[in-house]
Amino acid sequence: MKKHYFYSIPCFALTCALAACSDDNKSSSAKAGQDAAGLTPAAALDPSAPVASDLVAKRAERLGLAALFPRDMGMVAGVYDIPGIIKSVQNLNMVKTWGNCSAEQNADESVAIPGEDAPKPVRAKCSVNSPVIDAMIGFGPEWAPWMDSAQSAFTGMGLNQMQGMLSAYKLYQASADGAKKDNSAEMEAMVNRYAEMLVQWVDSIDLRPSQAATAPVMVAAKLTPEAVAQAKATLKDANLPEDMELHGIVSLYDKTYNGLACKVAEVDCKKLRAKLEEELEKAKDNIKVSQENMNRLKAALQRLDESKLYVAVGFVDDTLVGFVTTNPEKQVRLAASPQDSVLARPDFSMADAQLQYPAYGLIFADKACAKGLINLDIAYYKGMFTGLKDLMQTVGTDWKIADLAPSMTALDSMKGSLLGLYEKVAQNATPVSYYAWQDQGVHVEACTYPLEFYLLDAPSSMNSVRPGTDTVLYSSFRINPQIVDMGCTLYENIAQIVWDYGNAYISNPKHDVSDQIRMVAPMLQMARPTLEELWKAYKTALSGITDSGAYIVDMKGAPSPMLKNVPAPRFSLVYEVKNRAALGEAWQKVSDAAKTIVTLASQGKMTELPAPKSSVEGDVTTYDYECPLGADLNPVVAVTDTRWAVSMPKAFGMEVIKESMKAPGQVAPLEFQFNLVPVRDALKTAAEGNKDIQKAVKTLDVITSDVTGVHATGRKGADGRDVYHIHVISAK
Repeated sequence: MKKHYFYSIPCFALTCALAACSDDNKSSSAKAGQDAAGLTPAAALDPSAPVASDLVAKRAERLGLAALFPRDMGMVAGVYDIPGIIKSVQNLNMVKTWGNCSAEQNADESVAIPGEDAPKPVRAKCSVNSPVIDAMIGFGPEWAPWMDSAQSAFTGMGLNQMQGMLSAYKLYQASADGAKKDNSAEMEAMVNRYAEMLVQWVDSIDLRPSQAATAPVMVAAKLTPEAVAQAKATLKDANLPEDMELHGIVSLYDKTYNGLACKVAEVDCKKLRAKLEEELEKAKDNIKVSQENMNRLKAALQRLDESKLYVAVGFVDDTLVGFVTTNPEKQVRLAASPQDSVLARPDFSMADAQLQYPAYGLIFADKACAKGLINLDIAYYKGMFTGLKDLMQTVGTDWKIADLAPSMTALDSMKGSLLGLYEKVAQNATPVSYYAWQDQGVHVEACTYPLEFYLLDAPSSMNSVRPGTDTVLYSSFRINPQIVDMGCTLYENIAQIVWDYGNAYISNPKHDVSDQIRMVAPMLQMARPTLEELWKAYKTALSGITDSGAYIVDMKGAPSPMLKNVPAPRFSLVYEVKNRAALGEAWQKVSDAAKTIVTLASQGKMTELPAPKSSVEGDVTTYDYECPLGADLNPVVAVTDTRWAVSMPKAFGMEVIKESMKAPGQVAPLEFQFNLVPVRDALKTAAEGNKDIQKAVKTLDVITSDVTGVHATGRKGADGRDVYHIHVISAK
């Protein structure tokens, strides 16, 4: 399935961020509320506006390859210091301990694997060399309008994938039912759906000579001296063998374009079209494509007669540059100077304050390309949901679901929510950039359009709850209430679909279902009203708290009875209270529902749970059940007029819920931290008296010994874009 990486990478990286408790403000690219892009709203950034020459020069010095790419490039992506990255990976303790490569080895530098008794020398250290130092690829401005024109093809792709699954399901059902009917018609229909998708793709490709000033694709690679010499010799002597299959379709020659001497591979598209049609005729009988689709495909290929395609390769000092183009006379060109390159664009925000540190990589996409990528996602999901509805209706009918309307309504709701979110993101699209550099670990900063999941315009009211040196996991956040509502609706819709189809599957005697599951199903039917009441209680509780919350875990609890001498983790999840009465109402709903659940689970032996213990200390009311493992391992709910928290143990929760409400200075609106040091120390302590886990703990220590943790923050830039910063903190 196609993924929209500009959208998913920062969301995934931040919501799953590992983070350490050390403060990396010193290494952040800007203070909270500030952004290198300046004060101009991102949506109004003019790519043609001038950028200070000293900043352009600084960018060019650090990001040299990017200075070769013309200013109107729609997207660029590059990796810097590849040998340095390889060396850093080789120097990781995990790689040195367990690495295995066949390159040249230095037998004098052996590394020991930790063992139970004594170190055991094993593999020798080895190295891998890269002929490429820096590498970059760029996509020209024509990609944005192409993405707009390709939306129908992406819709077709989503639809045809689901229709293909439907055909596969029908074939499987026919086989499972033991039917001996001829399935060739169904097979042909499935093949033709994919053929139709292929026609759509071919129809979207236009290789007729373009009048754009920049090539559709440009690559650049800075090479080592040895690689430069070898590449130049290869290009000089390059030729096509006489017996090569493409001889006559591809020709090689030397030519200079705009002052750049190139080796050019030219594709004769007319001959290519004839060759493709010849292969199609050969394959027609085997793949069973309908004559209609075959004619459509040939008609789409006819445009190749007017097409041109060239691949041009040349050198600029020690840098290999290449172009894929339909008009080399106009498009094979380099930026005349850094001021004429993408580095001079005001929307090219690359953590400029950190350019003094070694760069690792960058990605940049202008507003048109960023929006085009989102719209392709929208187009794909439209087709996918249409095909999925057909698939679910067919399956539901086969499984004899009496009323499909609830599930179909749920699916339509999911489609509306997802597409509505995407359309809002597309409407607010801005240029996006990712920049990575090295400074006491690896930093990644993403500057992107609003992602809607978190509110980044101001810090959370819970950010006065701060991590300490023993904190393992910490987060402070403001969740977008609209996303919470969307998530609740999504869960309800998924639950409706799973309920309808799950019950239908279990009740169908043709399906292989265990007796235990068939026995549990009626109990779930009886428990459904209670489960729905619990869900209502959860939503009522959500209405009683605000979007501001914090989560904190440390290793300062009492020694765990399960792991001798190891402190138990302490945790607290705390939210700001908006409506304390709603929290009380939610608690009552849970108490009432619990009586039914206990009765069902105990098969009538118990009528209700024992009442929780409650206590009042000042303005704090706590509720808890006594835990047989002791008070230190007892979760407690505490509530005041301003805060609600679930914590373990009670003392830790009281610390958190009574924390001063004054906000500390320079705190990011979104923050995630994970500190590996206390975890490693705790496991080492546990291993001292437990041989069963010593080997596993030593293995984990090797894996994590290069990193102390990760610190991730999110804030709103001065130009309105979301700015996310992730720091993987080195142990060295």
